[in-house]
Amino acid sequence: MSKITIGIGLALIALGVGFYFGTGSEHVTALIPAFVGLPVFLLGLVACCGGEGARKHAAHFAVLITTIGAIAGLGRGIMAIVRASAEKPLNTAAVAATLGMAALCIIHVIFSVRSFKAARRAREAAASAR
Repeated sequence: MSKITIGIGLALIALGVGFYFGTGSEHVTALIPAFVGLPVFLLGLVACCGGEGARKHAAHFAVLITTIGAIAGLGRGIMAIVRASAEKPLNTAAVAATLGMAALCIIHVIFSVRSFKAARRAREAAASAR
């Protein structure tokens, strides 16, 4: 699971940096996916290389961050689409970056929940075998 966390963190960083430079480096808010991705990446490294306790805490904290990123990304993306009008046209790059961040975060949450369930089942099976 730590490799997926590292990969999602790197993908979020690439998404943020790509949109920042791709849109002319005008708005720092284009880096929001990178701001979400950096701690996820670092927590993935801790989950990969840390001790058992640190691994569990890092994995759960990474899921917390991506859950917040998914909710914020979906909310912001949907609100931008709803609020678009003739006077204030839709900023498609901002919406694409925001929804891309939400999609990557949702993928991470899904994989993490599946991994947590599998780990719990393995612990229960080991406990019942004793």
